[in-house]
Amino acid sequence: MDRFDAQARPRMLAVASMALSLVALLLLLELGFRLLPVNEGLRGLSVDEQNPVFRFTPHRESVYSRGWNFSIVNRVRTNNYGFINDHDYDPALTTPLLAVIGDSFVEAVMVPFAQTGVARLADSVGAAGRVYGFGTSGSSLSQYLAYARYVRDTFHPTALTVVIVGNDFDESLRTYKNEPGLHYFAESPGGELTLTRLDRPVPWWRDLVGGSSLAMYLYVNLEIRDVWKRFAYRPGQSAISRPRFVGNTAAEATAERVADSDRVIDAFLRQLPGMAGLPVSRIALVVDAPRPELYDASALEAVSDSYFSIMRAHLIDRARAGGFEVVDMQPAFLADYAQRRLRFEYPDDNHWNGTGHEVFARVVQGSKVYRDTFGVVQP
Repeated sequence: MDRFDAQARPRMLAVASMALSLVALLLLLELGFRLLPVNEGLRGLSVDEQNPVFRFTPHRESVYSRGWNFSIVNRVRTNNYGFINDHDYDPALTTPLLAVIGDSFVEAVMVPFAQTGVARLADSVGAAGRVYGFGTSGSSLSQYLAYARYVRDTFHPTALTVVIVGNDFDESLRTYKNEPGLHYFAESPGGELTLTRLDRPVPWWRDLVGGSSLAMYLYVNLEIRDVWKRFAYRPGQSAISRPRFVGNTAAEATAERVADSDRVIDAFLRQLPGMAGLPVSRIALVVDAPRPELYDASALEAVSDSYFSIMRAHLIDRARAGGFEVVDMQPAFLADYAQRRLRFEYPDDNHWNGTGHEVFARVVQGSKVYRDTFGVVQP
């Protein structure tokens, strides 16, 4: 036994020494990352019957940052209803209300709030009314319907603007995406697309990870959970012939994908007025453009048969035929770029930057829906 102890003790001491060294290293890293602008996360609430739409923890300020090198850093606030806004929402007010619904383009955590489209519109309206934003990352056309219903029942808006981007179409179907906490279209026994909510409990590990700057740096800034996606091969794509992605979604437009997305468009346009509690004349659809391809005419032409280019054309045609006002960002972006030569997204993030939000606010101010809601206001 003594001989065994004599042999085991050095190994145990070596293991203990390594463990202590590792703990010390982790503590040093934790202390170091606490001095850096690590992304603190937005802390989403659970989604269930009592809280039927995805929102964030109310009354919370947090740091947003992007990437290993913190290429974008911003400080954001969630208001009393759990949406990104420096101002609280008041459902008791009776002044005209324009609700702006969208995904991360409306959430806009990478943009200082004063530079966002929602803030610019609210400033332009002033005392003439209100502009409230309802946007969360990962949302799509199906989720926009859920938000429209929530806004209708909670705030009773006068008008609605919906921001539509490249990955809003197929990702509305459960067969393409099924992230908990969001609403999707699912096939009913009768073959119709019905809106379905996927409930989301708060993950047990969220606050544990959220309490560590090192863990948040690894999980959010480095996105270690999505490393495999960076190496995933997408069939039918050629890096030489065209980009893999156009408009934040895969460029490949298979017949099945387009047909599925056309069904989503039809279901969305059919259900939106009822969900919003508004006639089509009070609803404007703002459609993003293929970026960064629009900065070069030949590049824009090269992606004219990409999935996003096809779907945005289908949506615009069908929405206008249905009586919706459609605001196409492409001509507005082209005109602004020709004049100022300023890009509308970040070098390493395709979301609108402050310039993109400025153009968005300008085109919304020029829309009939905006004018009918607020009259003529100072731009």
